[in-house]
Amino acid sequence: MEVLPSYEEATNAPDWLGLVAPTIPASQWRRCCLVNTHFYRQFAPRLWLDPLVTVRELGLHPNDDLAWYRYFISKHIKSVRPSTRGLVRSLDFRKFAQLASGLYSTEASERAISESFKDLPRIFPGLLCLLVDGHPELDPGSLIQNSGANLPRLSQSSLQLLDLAHCPTELSPKLFMSDYLRDLVYLDVCFTPGSVKTAVKSSLNPGCLPELRVLKVQGREMDDATASLLFRTFQRRLWTLDISHNKLTDASIDTLLSTCFSSISYHSDSHFQTEGKLVRPRDVGTTNHGPFVFVEESQFSATFGHPDSFMSDAPSYSRRADRQALQEWQVARLDGLESRKQDHADEIKRLLLRDAIAQSVTTSGELHQNVRASQSGITHIYLNGNSFTSTGVERLLRASSGRLEHFECDSPRFLPACVCARGVLPRSIQVFGLLGSSHLFRPVMSSNLRSLRIHHSLITNVPCLKADTFTARTAALLAETLFRERMAMAYPLTFIPNMNPRISSITLTGIPARSVGPLIDEIIRFLDLASAQQQAIDETRSMFRRGGPTVLTGLRHIRLELEPDHSAESPSMSGCANNNVDQLLDLASDNFGDSSSGLLDNYSWGITSRSRAPVAASPYPRSRDNEIVSPPSPNLPTFCHADVDGDYITHRVDSRDSWNRNVFSLPVWIGNGIPGPHAAVNEYMNNLRNPGLHTNVGPASPNHVAAGVPCGSYIFYAAWDSMIYPKQPPDAKSIATSLGQLKDVGAAIKAYRLRTRGTADHWTGKLELVRTDSTTRYLSSDYWR
Repeated sequence: MEVLPSYEEATNAPDWLGLVAPTIPASQWRRCCLVNTHFYRQFAPRLWLDPLVTVRELGLHPNDDLAWYRYFISKHIKSVRPSTRGLVRSLDFRKFAQLASGLYSTEASERAISESFKDLPRIFPGLLCLLVDGHPELDPGSLIQNSGANLPRLSQSSLQLLDLAHCPTELSPKLFMSDYLRDLVYLDVCFTPGSVKTAVKSSLNPGCLPELRVLKVQGREMDDATASLLFRTFQRRLWTLDISHNKLTDASIDTLLSTCFSSISYHSDSHFQTEGKLVRPRDVGTTNHGPFVFVEESQFSATFGHPDSFMSDAPSYSRRADRQALQEWQVARLDGLESRKQDHADEIKRLLLRDAIAQSVTTSGELHQNVRASQSGITHIYLNGNSFTSTGVERLLRASSGRLEHFECDSPRFLPACVCARGVLPRSIQVFGLLGSSHLFRPVMSSNLRSLRIHHSLITNVPCLKADTFTARTAALLAETLFRERMAMAYPLTFIPNMNPRISSITLTGIPARSVGPLIDEIIRFLDLASAQQQAIDETRSMFRRGGPTVLTGLRHIRLELEPDHSAESPSMSGCANNNVDQLLDLASDNFGDSSSGLLDNYSWGITSRSRAPVAASPYPRSRDNEIVSPPSPNLPTFCHADVDGDYITHRVDSRDSWNRNVFSLPVWIGNGIPGPHAAVNEYMNNLRNPGLHTNVGPASPNHVAAGVPCGSYIFYAAWDSMIYPKQPPDAKSIATSLGQLKDVGAAIKAYRLRTRGTADHWTGKLELVRTDSTTRYLSSDYWR
């Protein structure tokens, strides 16, 4: 929402020079300052606003940065009037003095800059932004040595943006006690040494930083206990929290949800025809899943084909003339037309400097609306590089009540409940991806979501497979062939652009550099669907050219992040001693953890094992005496429960597993036991022969319904998710042969873009193709911007 003008702005005519000044190049600012007082008031703040950036625009060579800065700080600034020095609002060292030059070494240049920090509050009393990301020798502690009582009276502000990422000097726990940092809005302390727990208890808290709204703490080795302390300390004051690349697990998600998210929901039934609605028949749930909620589809919502799906939301109106604004307990989701709320340093800096030029550096105006005014919880969250599972991520998305506007989680681990925990799978194999979760990113769930950075499996159904027993190239091949087919059977609905036309930007991570073909086909299919969405939006917009509702922009930015190319590895796995795929994927082999005996002794999963052929010869359960149990009916699964009613079984949830700590029972759908046309349902019924998979009950999602589960039913997630794992070992020879047929994913996408250029099928949005380097991609701070 745009900020209304002040009375003075509304009644006075705009200054013509103020309208022209933004178009004048930086090379002419100094001359403009010499024209008259009117010109000086317009161009002096621009000239001195961000001197390190301005001097680069004026042509300063990077090799001369240090010499210029030493002269600027030690000599030139002494002859400048205090009022002029007060115009300096930003010092951005991120791309300044990075190179050794002349007689000075890099260490000398760093010392020269670091030594000047202690005088910055005195020299530049109006400084708002300080960005030192990328300078490895700077000591932020000197910044507050001379602040406070030594500041001159004309000081009007303290720092509001501080970027200390990758600082090798350990930050003092009392650093943020200084009044000079009390007004911080943005703080980046990523990849810096020191204890976050100690800092939170000392000064990294709302008591010392009451205005902080954007906090980035990547790479600080935080565990769940420290993260929970951080969540409880700031509660709902932050709207952006970056906790990527720490040691966090699902154990911290409940604290995050209860302390940092508002209980007010953005979900609404008013968009039922276009998006569907959420239905909660009973106030029950589990600790693993959260409250049980179903998606009820309308005639159009399941196919995403409603004529109004590309329309923005109408404004909210009140029936009472004396109550025009929404009440505290009333919320309305974003209409989908606002530009995406940015939380990176460049954008916050732009807003701060924009207010500074307008001589309104206060907590009002655009900065107040876009940055400071959020005390209702997190809207932007970054979870990359942690140990979160897909179950935990899904619970977070469901419980966020549609508040999130930006979400990142690049590699959640897929862990079917009960299976991996009891040793059914070899410990060396790990599956990563967000599978069967496409409905969580629809507006019916994620009402305000505008941008997304997620694992590519959301649209490709190809997981990331990791194991110690074979190369990454072989693992990628198995994931794309063997696992993808079973993923498509269990979760037939992948995310497509029309599922949420309110999303304008999406980044897909972890894409293999080489593909057999299906992965490339799915990515190209996604681009085709983005083009089709664009054409539909253009057609809708042409229908309302002379007035009418405003149309959404749709998906306009796609970024594809490719993993390192493993083509230099051995082209054949047949000659590698560690590439025993049969043993790895044979779930009944000896390659298990210590806890694998309990469940496997009772169930063989119908897998043929070369190492234990006598055990795996029968696909039926064994008794505890290691005797083969008589085969059950070829159709009906065998249950050890007496309370079976037709296609349903009554399942009891204890208080320790209940979401609200109440004991309850549910009718869980188990099928009729007769093989039918739905392969996933047949696999589900077959898996239910194992009593150990009668766990993790939950509501059927749209993916389950598309695979054949009755709408509105409860199912055992453990039995359903287990079907993605192969029941038979792959043919090693055929896999080794297909290794020579891999295609370059990047080259295929580029060829597709060239092929569609100039045609109606060409998507006109911004497509980025990034090849990441596993050894350096996390070291550069620019990667995360």
